[in-house]
Amino acid sequence: MLRHLLHRTIRRMERRFRYDAAYMHDLIDTSPAAMLKLALVQGINTHCQGVPRPVWHAARIVAARHEDCGPCTQLVVDMALADGMEPHQVRAVVARDFAAMNTDVALGVRLAEAVAGATAADQVRAEILARFGEAGLTSLALGIASARIFPTLKQTLGHAQSCARLNVRGEIVHMVGREHAA
Repeated sequence: MLRHLLHRTIRRMERRFRYDAAYMHDLIDTSPAAMLKLALVQGINTHCQGVPRPVWHAARIVAARHEDCGPCTQLVVDMALADGMEPHQVRAVVARDFAAMNTDVALGVRLAEAVAGATAADQVRAEILARFGEAGLTSLALGIASARIFPTLKQTLGHAQSCARLNVRGEIVHMVGREHAA
């Protein structure tokens, strides 16, 4: 019964976002308890307080992109769009086009890149704190961390797929990662 309920919940998400969650189905079949524990972590996947949602989504897109899982990054892009993030801002984040990003979105991107690249984030963290406070920084930290959980899980279980382009409302945008930055 529990497996059936979990599979049904995952199938609903797959349909909504046109996402292949085979790794979650495998996890359910292997260990429903593991899937339930993963579901409990989902609370951090949605926590956004003290920071504008587009900034939070931008940081999550960068974090997922850093894990080099195209389908997961596409899912995070689709979730950002479904939540109302402007498509031109999503395109700018994916293409790493700072000139097209608003200042706040660029700040979220810079923080996620610093964290993902394990480089000094002190300056951008100070900017985040000055702009959004502790609650905003906490939301961004949880958003960045949670966006990395699923690609890591998929890769470990042998389900990860890399890609270099994403679909943003029908327009193909080539991903530009931190490693491609000038």
